[in-house]
Amino acid sequence: MGDLRNDANVPFDEDAAGEDSARSARPGAVGSTPGEAGGSPSDAPTVPSPATPVLPPHLQPVHAASIQESRRLAARFTALAPSFHDPESEDYDEDAAEAELLSVALALRCTRTVADRILRDAHIALTQLPLTLPRLECGEFPAAWFDRILRRTRHLTAHQMGFVDAAASRWPATLTTEQFHHRLSQLLGRVESQQEMPTHLTPEGRRRVELLPTRDDGVGCLRVTGPAPEILALAQRLDSAARAIQAAQRHAFEAGEVPPLDPRGTVAETATPASLALIQYDLLGGAAFDTDGFHIPEPRFRLNITVPVLTVLGASQEPGMLEGTIPIPAAMARELAGQSQTWYRVLTDACSGAFLPLPAKRYTPTRAMLEHLRLRNATCAVPGCTRSTSWASEADHIQEYDHGDPNSGGLTEIENLHLLCWQHHRAKTAGLLDPTRLPCTPGLPGLTSWSIRDRVSVIVRDNEDLATPHTVQQLMDSWTRYQARIEARRRALERRKNPPEPPF
Repeated sequence: MGDLRNDANVPFDEDAAGEDSARSARPGAVGSTPGEAGGSPSDAPTVPSPATPVLPPHLQPVHAASIQESRRLAARFTALAPSFHDPESEDYDEDAAEAELLSVALALRCTRTVADRILRDAHIALTQLPLTLPRLECGEFPAAWFDRILRRTRHLTAHQMGFVDAAASRWPATLTTEQFHHRLSQLLGRVESQQEMPTHLTPEGRRRVELLPTRDDGVGCLRVTGPAPEILALAQRLDSAARAIQAAQRHAFEAGEVPPLDPRGTVAETATPASLALIQYDLLGGAAFDTDGFHIPEPRFRLNITVPVLTVLGASQEPGMLEGTIPIPAAMARELAGQSQTWYRVLTDACSGAFLPLPAKRYTPTRAMLEHLRLRNATCAVPGCTRSTSWASEADHIQEYDHGDPNSGGLTEIENLHLLCWQHHRAKTAGLLDPTRLPCTPGLPGLTSWSIRDRVSVIVRDNEDLATPHTVQQLMDSWTRYQARIEARRRALERRKNPPEPPF
């Protein structure tokens, strides 16, 4: 990279180089060592800068911790980089890479999705940012800056990353965060403009609809990404339709008619037109999909909302659970339960909240068993995997089913079944994942031991209904208070019938 500055196409920041040179030439300046350029420990002035600010005593440990954070991040990248399996290499083994990824997820105590991102970052840090990484290792480069470079450059090629690394490695540590952001944005703009963007990274190639991670307050988000003209045109069509509906609602009020597009009845109840944002939401929610005559199969699973019975009765504010992973407020759970045509009873142990098993004696699990397994594990049973079992899961026998002699083991029963995503089902079949169901105590959540490539092992406890023990505790507390009141009344009646002797 030493000759990059002489390349006319390299987006090198000359201002950064000038500041860096000036910094190293100043006696006693930040980054120099006492005694350099004629300086000495006694006459070297302290120059406050964004890298070495003058701070009150209580913030000095915070600044020192930020330096250590940079060093720890560099050390973690260095340790993790060998675990990365490059999908572009000739000897790439997808199942082996997945097994290694699950091992890393266990080491970091995160999901496989997060572990995958961290592994890619570690690989890029060591192979494509070799000049900038040493500045992170010595604590000179803030961890947040390095992380921003990684996030903003995910779409760049290795060749383009070389330009970024050459420039960023020369930026002075005396920059403010705002100046760093500005330089990085300007640098990336120049890099991207000099080379043709791969098809899948162009605005047209990034068309997609994504369900973002659901928040814990029952709010979900669907994100639509695509070329700005198309997204703007879609937004304008939605806005025009919503304004027309809103105008029709106003006209309906004036004419004494039923307002249009009022699925919840709130427009008629309040005699107020709905907001444009709400009308757009209802338009999207009720839109018909043109599948060009192609038949769409029925969903494999129903949409499950688990609601404690006391919540349904209004005697508890315990939240419901959507698909076993997404908590929803008690009021929303009651409303959805009231709108449902059918309720399904879910049996759980009153003390532990463990889902009670259902029997079966055949190879193919029953629909009831599949629903039970989905309640027990709302995501793929492999530790670290967050793929929902509602979308594309596959039922798997933990101990292989013996088609020749079913009674010899591997029975189709709850304790020998789990739901896996297709990728981890294949990895288990290949022998890279080896689960073992451990003996369990009736009424308590079961345990599964997982071995990954015979190198990593972990024991995972089944999910349980967290609301059940809490609800049972509420009932027990209520019963205890009731018993105490009965006992207090009995004692009061006893005192009235047999008053104590006067003390004199």
